[in-house]
Amino acid sequence: MKLFESQIAKLKMSNCKYRKFVTEVLELFLKEDLGSGDVTIALLASPQKIVKAEIRAKENGTLAGVEEAEFFLKKHGIKILKQKKDGANFQKNEIVFEISGTAEKILTLERAVLNLLQRMSGIATISKKLAQKTGKRKFSATRKTPLGLLDVKAVVVGGGLPHRLNLEDQILVKENHRAVDANCWKKIQTRDYFEIEANCESLALEIVRHFSKAKNLIILLDNFTPAQIKKLVLKLRAINPKIILEASGGIT
Repeated sequence: MKLFESQIAKLKMSNCKYRKFVTEVLELFLKEDLGSGDVTIALLASPQKIVKAEIRAKENGTLAGVEEAEFFLKKHGIKILKQKKDGANFQKNEIVFEISGTAEKILTLERAVLNLLQRMSGIATISKKLAQKTGKRKFSATRKTPLGLLDVKAVVVGGGLPHRLNLEDQILVKENHRAVDANCWKKIQTRDYFEIEANCESLALEIVRHFSKAKNLIILLDNFTPAQIKKLVLKLRAINPKIILEASGGIT
């Protein structure tokens, strides 16, 4: 789908906005961990000694965060000797990264890098398992994520979709918007993809009838049971077979 292709393309370190976001997050990780300085490293006889280090998996999983970790390590003068790719499966005890640099740098950076790789790989691992279950039906990330775009990127690496990356990305009229203006969804201009949340059957049908010719309408069915959705899909597609349907809330 064109909408998601453009969003996925934004989740690359080659995208200056994403690169800036990742840099700020990882530098915050480092600053938080480092404090005013690592007092243990001061005890080392040769902190500038060049050493090699490995990042090794403790269990099976799917790797994510490679592109981001590589950028961060290189930015701080660490050489990447070997690495697996984003989305690759790994086995327990398998080496996923080999790096080289000063003992001081590697010991200072290790926790920030490990936290990144562990979290993103954990999300990617769960996402890949879910992708195998959902098949042709897709699942997407939300913006309800502590690490924002990093969490969304991990979902994508695991086989999911990104949904909206931020509030400027796409129109999404939700219940809170309708509480301010009940008819605001009727003011939408249909040039780009747009999404409207419906939390009852009558509203969903009204929206689809209003946009019966739209090719870029997404209806988010909120807090419907799977059984209710199954019946409603037939009614909605009978009015507009081109609509995209999503469901959220209460789905396990």
